Amino acid sequence: MNRTGRIIGIVLMLALGVVLLYLAFQSSKLFLFLNGLGEQIGCGIIGAFLILAGVMNLFHRKK
Repeated sequence: MNRTGRIIGIVLMLALGVVLLYLAFQSSKLFLFLNGLGEQIGCGIIGAFLILAGVMNLFHRKK
């Protein structure tokens, strides 16, 4: 993968992770089919993994 695509991928992962973490702490009814805290827990877990993946890709060095 070229450098530009890698940087765009990292930025998108970090941005999507931040948005999902925001939705985890914001009490909105984005997904009406989920009842209770399922939406917030799911958004928080996926957002944390996306931020972790973005940071790990940021510091990844090719051999």
